[in-house]
Amino acid sequence: MPSLIIYIEENLDRNANFTELEGVEHKLIQTITKELEAKKDNCQIVWIYSKILTSKYKVFGELKFRDTKNRDDIKKEKCLEKIGEILKNKFNVKIRLRSFAINDSLITALDL
Repeated sequence: MPSLIIYIEENLDRNANFTELEGVEHKLIQTITKELEAKKDNCQIVWIYSKILTSKYKVFGELKFRDTKNRDDIKKEKCLEKIGEILKNKFNVKIRLRSFAINDSLITALDL
């Protein structure tokens, strides 16, 4: 049930249309399925264009998933790093990501 919601500064939409995002989405799903040991059919990726007024980070992502004994802090961090690199290569802007598991009180965050 991993769900990745990506908020993109609306001014960046000139650099990415949805047909171009299919390849990025494929890489993101591969990363999530590998790093979090998730089923591909359960992965969701949502792209949201929005106005980001005060942050220097022009792409913001939230990764949510069910907590399992296999998904430790190291795997969560590694997954975020790989997602961050994919998004940074695509958009070439500062990225802010965070992840959290349902039934988990710890939030893992990454800024690039």
